[in-house]
Amino acid sequence: MELHIPSYYPKFRCLAGACPHTCCAWWEVPVDEASVAFYQNVPGELGAALHSALTVDEDGEPCFRLSGGKCPFLDENGLCSLQLKWGEEHIPFICREHPRFTYDYGPVRESGLCASCPEAARLILAEDFTLAAEPLSDEAGDAPDPLLFPLLSARKAAFDLLNMDALLSQRLQALLLFANDLQNALDEGDPNALAQVCQAYSRAFPRPENVSLPPRREALQKTLSCLEKLEILQPDWPGLLSAAASRPAPLSPPEAEGGRSAAYFLYRHWLRSLNDGDLLSWCELAVLGTAVAGALSPLVEGGFPEAFRRFCLEVEHSQPNLDILQDALWQSLTFPDQLSLAGA
Repeated sequence: MELHIPSYYPKFRCLAGACPHTCCAWWEVPVDEASVAFYQNVPGELGAALHSALTVDEDGEPCFRLSGGKCPFLDENGLCSLQLKWGEEHIPFICREHPRFTYDYGPVRESGLCASCPEAARLILAEDFTLAAEPLSDEAGDAPDPLLFPLLSARKAAFDLLNMDALLSQRLQALLLFANDLQNALDEGDPNALAQVCQAYSRAFPRPENVSLPPRREALQKTLSCLEKLEILQPDWPGLLSAAASRPAPLSPPEAEGGRSAAYFLYRHWLRSLNDGDLLSWCELAVLGTAVAGALSPLVEGGFPEAFRRFCLEVEHSQPNLDILQDALWQSLTFPDQLSLAGA
């Protein structure tokens, strides 16, 4: 098996009590079976607190019941009282791993950082995206999907497009055109056609031609209206979306950080297409998320990095939200809308 990690991945260190936006709030804390078994045998006052906090979510899975919107074991200094007592060994698995994510694709494992974490978002936007690969000799992995390596090669070509010497708007539009042609190749069911598309885009930098695009503000308003219909995590999110929609001239993402934002989304979501065959929507998400973060950046303290983090917090940690957004990209948020969002 081969492990892929971005260059910034090993640099992550949790800010703990210094974190400006704790991950121990706003969502239920899933508790794995091994932790549940341990907590059920903890005696005394702490054991009683653990028994009281343990509940099940809507799917019947164990979790901690929030107290005042926060994990009941988050202390006044923003630290985990369970970790202070036992170290990482006996805190829930999700708490040990967050904001890291890992996806296995047969013989390839990809790990990264969720941009909903402030420190992760800072690292993601601080440097151009580069990917390291290293062997995992103790794990063989399953047989690869026939499309795995063609899609990895195509993603490398997508990263190359984002790194070209051109305006961000041109690079994002090129990415969309590339993804659209790749999707057509996928729909034909010919893996060799993916390589042909990659070769064509390596020879010339594409621009939209003979396409009537809606005004960028109109495309953004349609997108923000769609986002307002998703499950909301933090109560001020709808107000931010509404305020961005009412601005007369939406702000474009910054050149360097906008490209890094798009690369983050491509790395995290590109290979979802192995399961659903929908490469285009996941590339459109990269453009949409980057454009929305740009539009929100004058409305939040911290500018584009904080707006980028907020978008990822609200959208990426909810599979229903991702499903609804994907449906919208099929039906109402059209390809010309995405080309317009990408434009200056």
